[in-house]
Amino acid sequence: MPRLSPLQWLLFAVFLFFYGFTVFAVTRDYYIRHAARPAVAAAPATPHGMPPQTAPRPAPTAIPQTITETNPDLLAQQADALFVERRYSEAVPVYRRLLELRPDDVEAHNDLGLALHYMGDTDGALTQLRAGAAKDAAHQRIWLTLGFVSLQAGDAAEARSSLEHARDLGADTGVGQEATRLLDLIEAQ
Repeated sequence: MPRLSPLQWLLFAVFLFFYGFTVFAVTRDYYIRHAARPAVAAAPATPHGMPPQTAPRPAPTAIPQTITETNPDLLAQQADALFVERRYSEAVPVYRRLLELRPDDVEAHNDLGLALHYMGDTDGALTQLRAGAAKDAAHQRIWLTLGFVSLQAGDAAEARSSLEHARDLGADTGVGQEATRLLDLIEAQ
């Protein structure tokens, strides 16, 4: 077996490094471009938590104009699945039906507000988010969302107030850290 000089070993190691990096980059790019749709669990622990990705699920069928479903957990799953798929116009009536059944569901107000905002109805989104924040002033996520949508709407005063409230409810949480990041953006402007 031939002996390799230190320079040859170094070149071999550099080649392996770049080869590994190339394989990683190509594989990562493939999975980013061809990402599978997230799966929805049969019964998530929280009605509006992101479901674990365990098994693929079939695409939801079109939502009828009149929703007669009375199971709020099923409605929450359907609405969240539509939201994740960015089918906001279909998710909105499901969130509205969910709020008919559970009017104090702050997460449903939050998600409905975001869906309305992404559809371009920022005024409707702010109305839903303010209603949800009024129902539970200790719900950190709705304050973050209210601050985000207010910032997007150009209302820096309401955005700052909402984001400060979200941060003050727990600066060490992920929501609190995002509120701090958005506050820093407001200050930088």
